[in-house]
Amino acid sequence: MQKLIQGIHHFHEHDFRPLKGLFQQLTKGQNPETLFITCSDSRIDPNLLTRSKPGELFILRNAGNIVPSHGAANGGEAATIEFAVAGLGVHDIIIC
Repeated sequence: MQKLIQGIHHFHEHDFRPLKGLFQQLTKGQNPETLFITCSDSRIDPNLLTRSKPGELFILRNAGNIVPSHGAANGGEAATIEFAVAGLGVHDIIIC
């Protein structure tokens, strides 16, 4: 836990400041162009892999990056995809 707390402090002191304007802009809403569907595996970091900044990807993570067929499950995958497309207007969907 201490490592995570130190990471938060490091982020605030070193990483947040250069991106402060971006974070202020993001408080007004999000406008990602891409829905990125990937596994919840802790070894995968979609923003690191794609070199994207906060707000550029709308991310759906689940075990096995599975998107069940319509009506097959009660998970949130369909709602997330619908929100991304209809609510946020994403242009691209990537299944990684």
